[in-house]
Amino acid sequence: MNNIVLERYEKNPILQVTSNKWENLNVSNAGAAVYDNKVYLIYRAEGEERRNGPQSWPVTRLGLAVSENGYDISYRGSEPIFDRSATDPWCEFGCEDPRISKIGDTYYIVYVSMSRYGHFGDRLALATTKDFVNFKREGLLMKELEQRTSGLLPARINGEYLLFHRPMPNMWLSRSSDLRNWHDYRCIFQTKENTWYENKLGIGAPPLPTPYGWLLFWHGKNNKAQYSLGIMLLDKDDPGKILKFQEAPILSPEMDYEKYGFTNDTVYTNGAVEFNGKFFVYYGCSDRCLAVATVDVDTVYRWCRD
Repeated sequence: MNNIVLERYEKNPILQVTSNKWENLNVSNAGAAVYDNKVYLIYRAEGEERRNGPQSWPVTRLGLAVSENGYDISYRGSEPIFDRSATDPWCEFGCEDPRISKIGDTYYIVYVSMSRYGHFGDRLALATTKDFVNFKREGLLMKELEQRTSGLLPARINGEYLLFHRPMPNMWLSRSSDLRNWHDYRCIFQTKENTWYENKLGIGAPPLPTPYGWLLFWHGKNNKAQYSLGIMLLDKDDPGKILKFQEAPILSPEMDYEKYGFTNDTVYTNGAVEFNGKFFVYYGCSDRCLAVATVDVDTVYRWCRD
């Protein structure tokens, strides 16, 4: 069959900056989950405040938006749900790039906590919620590794949590029974020379369950600093095993809002959901705004089978 290709929403971008000082520069990279028959988006926001002087990177925060149809935003919070911390030095410069996985009745949010410690200062952190109103910060994950681009499998296998993460530049999978102590670190997918993922790669959204295995929307970057999205199918019982892989990207920067922004030539997903017969892939565009693209579930299932 033909390659999987995402269809952009005609009214993209769906989320843009506002006049609020915490999100008047950039909004992008949203984790996504279905709750109460709506799509909840936790997105990265950047405003006027800088980390270390006027030329430094902006402070990052997390905002909340809701869509009742998967496309259009019906609610957007006026204040961030996660802010920088004056008391936690690991979150001194804010938090960013969340990914949401539902396990049981709890939504697990893996995000990046930014500090002055290390080369870039990024560490993985965890928060949980059951209602997207009350959030509990659970602390750092893998404090020993400076990294980002991570999310949990939305299920436990043999009683253990599985974390997809990226010690540069490849995709790894690790296991834990308590979300504190990790073992069986395993590189499951690597960059490849002369491809669109030759520079670095990682998960996009946390994997989604299908009758054929776990569906993974992922991202890659080439040596021209262009980010694109891809698709692969992982084994149901051993998600570190790739069953099917499409060599061609499913989405690359083509539209002006994808090609020009804070970081040009970037389409980057943190969240995807199955909703109303489609897979909705929410993606940041050049770190400036948020868009959505879809593909029919039946089309993906045929790809999985063939």
